Amino acid sequence: MKKFLTLVSCVLLFTAVQAQEKRGAAPKRDLPGIKACMLTAQQNLPLFTQSLADPSQAHDVNSIIKDIELYIDSMPKSKTYSDELLMKHFAPLRHFFLTTTNKTTVAAEFLYTDAPYRFCMYNDTALALYIWAVKDGDTYNLSKMTEKHVAKLAFENCLLPSLAALDEFKDNDIKYIALSIYYGCKDTREGAPGVAAVPYCLTLVARLTDIQQFAAGLITAKGLMANAEVYLADADDLRRILVE
Repeated sequence: MKKFLTLVSCVLLFTAVQAQEKRGAAPKRDLPGIKACMLTAQQNLPLFTQSLADPSQAHDVNSIIKDIELYIDSMPKSKTYSDELLMKHFAPLRHFFLTTTNKTTVAAEFLYTDAPYRFCMYNDTALALYIWAVKDGDTYNLSKMTEKHVAKLAFENCLLPSLAALDEFKDNDIKYIALSIYYGCKDTREGAPGVAAVPYCLTLVARLTDIQQFAAGLITAKGLMANAEVYLADADDLRRILVE
């Protein structure tokens, strides 16, 4: 009897999956881990340098949105799980790009070869949205301040203000947001490499509910950081840091 019930359960499960696929719904598939997305953002550092040299090559807000819309229009009937998430969350994602502001001269604008966002998994258990299309308009001078101090300034002047644009994400399936900003550092000290700007990528990973409470003024930056993570990447290294 027990074997019979197990067989019936398997048949019912198989039938349900088939019915779901016939309705055109994509079965939930594995999404990349958030660390893999951080490595992708790190690999974009040379693109940041290119956009500094030739700003005309960067994608502005309208171009980013147009690229997403073109991608949605070209989706096949058999969609991936990531595609379904994009369609579901396109409106708040579009709102983010349109309303992102910070204390520097540039917000959502970047030179990229692939979509500057990705749905991924945080610790293999929670759905996360990773966005890496925010550029700090300042170039910082390492001859006048430390790398740690520069990261703190970029965090306060560029990354934290950008969080307010995430207020349209109302659905509770996205648990975490990861946001990367790019900035450049020059070094005029004796013996330093003679380059216009060394690129850095600063990433915040935090719970969406904490981000929205911070943006609404319900918690402080210290409260936001109590359960958040910050990572700093240059061309050679990706490491977790403390921003104090």
